[in-house]
Amino acid sequence: MSDIYEKLNILKSNLDLIKKRIDSTKLENQLLKSQQSQLVTEKSELIKKNEDAKNKLKAILERINNIGTHG
Repeated sequence: MSDIYEKLNILKSNLDLIKKRIDSTKLENQLLKSQQSQLVTEKSELIKKNEDAKNKLKAILERINNIGTHG
């Protein structure tokens, strides 16, 4: 009978370890999802800034060309 209790205790201990690993993995997954969301937002902002910079540069180049043509 003692052997059964020992095996049950080992099983319980193993289940506790598994639960801790699952909890740890869930937390890590949540953190990674949050980080991914932040990176997607940052990427979107950088793309918009890049487009704005391109448009400003094009406008400056057009003004320079107009000055060269008319000046």
